[in-house]
Amino acid sequence: MKYGSVCSGIEAASKAWKPLGWKPAWFSEIEPFPSAVLAHHWPEVTNLGDMTKIADAVRAGEVEAPDVLVGGTPCQAFSIAGLREGLSDDRGQLTLSYVELANAIDAKRRERGEPEAIIVWENVPGVLSSKDNAFGCFLAGLAGESSELLPAGGKWTHAGCVSGPERVIAWRVLDAQFFGVAQRRRRVFVVASARKGFDPAAVLFELDSVRRDTPPSRSTGKAVAALTARGVGTCGADDNQAQAGHLIAMTHEQGDDEIKTDNSASELTCNHKAPIAAYGIPGNWIGRAPENGGNATEPMVDVSPCLTVADRHGVAYAFAENSHGEFRLQNGDGSIIGSLSTGGGKPGQGYHAVVAFQERGRADGRSLEINGDLAYALTAPNGGGRAQERNIADFRTMAVRRLMPIECERLQGFPDNHTLIGWRGKDAAECPDGPRYKAIGNSMAVPVMRWIGERIAAALPVEEPAPRTWQRPFLKWAGGKYSLLPELDRLIPEGKRLVEPFVGGGSVFLNSEKHESFLLADVNADLINLYQMLEVDHIRVCSLAKILFERANSEDAYKELRDEFNNQRMGAPERAAAFLFLNRHCFNGLIRYNRDGFFNVGWGKYEAPYFPEIEIKVFKLKSHKCVFLNAGYRRTLALAGDGDVVYCDPPYEPLPGTAGFTNYAAGGFTWDDQIALAVNCVSAHQRGAKILISNSTAPRVLELYEHLGFTLHHVNARRAISSKGSTRETARDIVATLGV
Repeated sequence: MKYGSVCSGIEAASKAWKPLGWKPAWFSEIEPFPSAVLAHHWPEVTNLGDMTKIADAVRAGEVEAPDVLVGGTPCQAFSIAGLREGLSDDRGQLTLSYVELANAIDAKRRERGEPEAIIVWENVPGVLSSKDNAFGCFLAGLAGESSELLPAGGKWTHAGCVSGPERVIAWRVLDAQFFGVAQRRRRVFVVASARKGFDPAAVLFELDSVRRDTPPSRSTGKAVAALTARGVGTCGADDNQAQAGHLIAMTHEQGDDEIKTDNSASELTCNHKAPIAAYGIPGNWIGRAPENGGNATEPMVDVSPCLTVADRHGVAYAFAENSHGEFRLQNGDGSIIGSLSTGGGKPGQGYHAVVAFQERGRADGRSLEINGDLAYALTAPNGGGRAQERNIADFRTMAVRRLMPIECERLQGFPDNHTLIGWRGKDAAECPDGPRYKAIGNSMAVPVMRWIGERIAAALPVEEPAPRTWQRPFLKWAGGKYSLLPELDRLIPEGKRLVEPFVGGGSVFLNSEKHESFLLADVNADLINLYQMLEVDHIRVCSLAKILFERANSEDAYKELRDEFNNQRMGAPERAAAFLFLNRHCFNGLIRYNRDGFFNVGWGKYEAPYFPEIEIKVFKLKSHKCVFLNAGYRRTLALAGDGDVVYCDPPYEPLPGTAGFTNYAAGGFTWDDQIALAVNCVSAHQRGAKILISNSTAPRVLELYEHLGFTLHHVNARRAISSKGSTRETARDIVATLGV
């Protein structure tokens, strides 16, 4: 799967989908800092810039039409933190540009006979309540309707599905807190496609029993779910709901955006401000210090506008008066924590007191204290000692500490320092925080995007893989393994080098995609000479062979050439061409030598033997990875060791009651050779090689291999040695393996 990403930002999609094996075809980002982040992490991927120009480029074939289009167009036109001008805002209009691009991609893919793209879009929930029905217009564009879609009951729900002339579309509001990150971040996700057999609803919708947004049964009421006091970004999925009281929340730096205990609180900013952090104590609340300097008499449980810097109010802890008329900080279970001054409150009057802090001088600087104890607040997650600790609240200035960029990266599911890059001529160590905050706040949450990608992959129709095309060798070869290749390919493992002591016609190595190099040996010197000459000068060998194919296809000419071949009257290239001619013209393509080493197979009486020029070219393309060796199996196996895969295809041991054929070269292949081959293979395995041997199911062969510890695999093979095609039947062979 390849995807195109618009409004790419810092690429949550690429981080999320890399484990799926999906690759970016292109990005589209115009902001300088996010563009620099993209160039830093994905220098090989083109950033196309302005997304409004991509549709024309796709139609012209200048930009790839990918399998997936993903993007989160700007949210400022729909966010409750903005002016909410909807489609009249140029940024809001980009939703329609997104539809145009999706249509262009699908048109190009149909033109090329490819399935339509899968569309993934993200935005803030405010788009569902835009006054100009922007979401209905967006859905209509994707669905292929001529007018905007209208929600039933006058309001778009948080999940739904529509089907139109062009696409099926599903949407759902997902909250990042239920995907393994410690922040509440609700966003609308849309999945749409015209692809046959693909259902967007299967991606976004779940059975109620497996929904991710069901609160744990042990939770105690609603809480602002962001960071817990256990540490930033280290909570498991079940810890995403903050434990009662110990809360950290983030909010926009705007006066009308509040921290609340219901689901309406926002977190990472979309108006590009750095988030703030607040800390609550079990059994108490965050309150507001009145402007006149008096005590905090009204606990602000639901709304804490004083937590914005612009508000100019400090953070104050409010404490209830106990039964003894003392103002104490209490745990949720009622136990007392220390003694605190009332700050002017009178015991017994039911007032709430503000915590009083003292500063006093120390050798290493001034410190804040509560009743003589150092007043450290929450510390940064990567603190390595007191010198690196940073308090959530700085009570000297009554300001609230901002979250660090690395904390915000973790809240979005990015790796640490994903946005810490060299910027404007300065090293990464000097990268300013401002553009990092803005880029992170604009991004999607990586775990949510990963979940969507996994669901898309699972929802894609299962396609049967096209049957593999196997390359035929250019030689006819008795006992060749072309018909057995599917089963052999399943058994032969990957390795650095494939070693074949009985290379024969070469079906196995020609079709190997699992090995970097090949050591190919055979005791037949004429076979190895042909391979070597083709590697050195295949054009000359083919030219000489073509002349023979044209002039010598008669019984007399065949016998004359065979006699010249046996009398060793040829140079190496000429002998290679003659061997190729004899192989394609002799009876049944049989390669057989008598005891004197003479090739003695008769003329095959073929009217027009095929010249395997195409197959020779395929061989030539692979031959540069090969070493061809005229040697017996003992010498070849002595060269095998760690990292090698050895495949042996010796002359088969005849089954009881059959004559068999073992004379591929002078001297034949005896039972003693079968034993020696197996023993030498065991030695090669002890040096680290993986071993496979093909053979018949002769009883003594099975007994030999089992005795030496081989594992036996039974395979079906079509015998090709019979003189009659009607008698070439399917037989059971074995492949014996060691270390596979």
